[in-house]
Amino acid sequence: MGSAVKQQGFLSLLILFILICTRAYAGSEGQLTLKDAVEQALSSSPVMEQTQARVTQARAAIHESRAAFFPHIDMYLEYLRGDAPSAYLFKTIDARRLPPQADFNDPGRFDNFETGARARMNLFAGGSHSLNRSRAEQGLKQALSGQKAATNDLVAAVVDTYLAMLSAADAIDIAEQSVSLVEREIQSAQVRYEGGSLLRADLLSLEVRRAQAREQVINAQAAYENLKAALRNLLDMEATAPLEPVSDELGYNPPQSFEKALQIALGQRPELISAAAEVESSNLQKKIAQAEYLPRVDLEARLYHDDPHPSYNDDQLNWTLGANLSWEIFSGFATRARVQRAEGLSAESRANQKRLRRRIELEVRQAWLELQQARARTEVTQAAVEQAAEAYHLVQTRFSGGATEITRYLEAELALNRSRMQALSAQRDQQRAVADLARAMGGWAQPKLRKNMTR
Repeated sequence: MGSAVKQQGFLSLLILFILICTRAYAGSEGQLTLKDAVEQALSSSPVMEQTQARVTQARAAIHESRAAFFPHIDMYLEYLRGDAPSAYLFKTIDARRLPPQADFNDPGRFDNFETGARARMNLFAGGSHSLNRSRAEQGLKQALSGQKAATNDLVAAVVDTYLAMLSAADAIDIAEQSVSLVEREIQSAQVRYEGGSLLRADLLSLEVRRAQAREQVINAQAAYENLKAALRNLLDMEATAPLEPVSDELGYNPPQSFEKALQIALGQRPELISAAAEVESSNLQKKIAQAEYLPRVDLEARLYHDDPHPSYNDDQLNWTLGANLSWEIFSGFATRARVQRAEGLSAESRANQKRLRRRIELEVRQAWLELQQARARTEVTQAAVEQAAEAYHLVQTRFSGGATEITRYLEAELALNRSRMQALSAQRDQQRAVADLARAMGGWAQPKLRKNMTR
């Protein structure tokens, strides 16, 4: 009997534990911290897949450029049939089968199989091979910088959308609190109306205010769902996947001065690094074009076997080894045109580098000013909430006692509701301004900053 009771007690505890775990899992399903959202975006976004593909292409271009420093070897098999005297002589001599009484003017028809290997290696090309390799390395720098720039923009978009969702959630909470507040006053006003101490018009005014508060809830919920859809898109999630933000801290402290922020931005913005690589690449392109004015020296080797029948004999094995010097004296001014085109590309890349620098300076300045404005607005709105709350309690007390009009109560309630929304909006705007400053500085492209992000 005692054993059965113990077993029933154990089963009850086990069932209770399973229910608790199930509820905990259901409650946490879809919850996503800011750091998790960023990591998921970086691991699943098609944008990052594209940039990684460009990096792979750039690495392959480097390997391809190194091929010019190695010999190129190919095998071949040739069958030749004819009665040309020159071909007959060369092929039969190489096959060691020239008849003693051959008629050089009319040797007759012949058949020949030639099997061999050719090797070619460039010894000098005006330095173009080294220049091409250096240019490919600059291309890799550009691809890596482009990947970092995409990371910076993607993380900034995720952070901004995530914080905007939290702001919309705050707006929903405040709007729902406003609805509850007005409903309580409607209940109190209903009692006063039935007792004859309140006009029906005042009661209707409260009901209108409740409808307005409910409309605010609907609008805030719609904004929240729109932002949720945008975040799902950034995270490459299904349209119906559960998603709920749960954290509200960045874990990032911006620099204390604009000068420091600008210095960091100019040193680590991926766009500037890519622009510098583009300038260097265009300079190398000009040198590659100028290398065409110089001669080329190539080494060539050949090992081959000739025979009227495909039967191989060491006595019929031939080889040649030689060097070839070629120098294009005149190309119809094509080389000069390529040099001029490279000079134009170089000038364009330098102008683009300057334009990017000015744009980044402006972005940092604007982000810095927005942060200062958001900080000041946060302080002002916090004070406004305290003042509006105190004013509302005074008016609410007087309204409950019938000492003030309904319009004054509605004004006080509306002022409190607006001040709360503005205060929370200011706090989120400050967080978003900090995140935007980090983007303007190129901070989100740095793994260290993302690692320190609060979960």
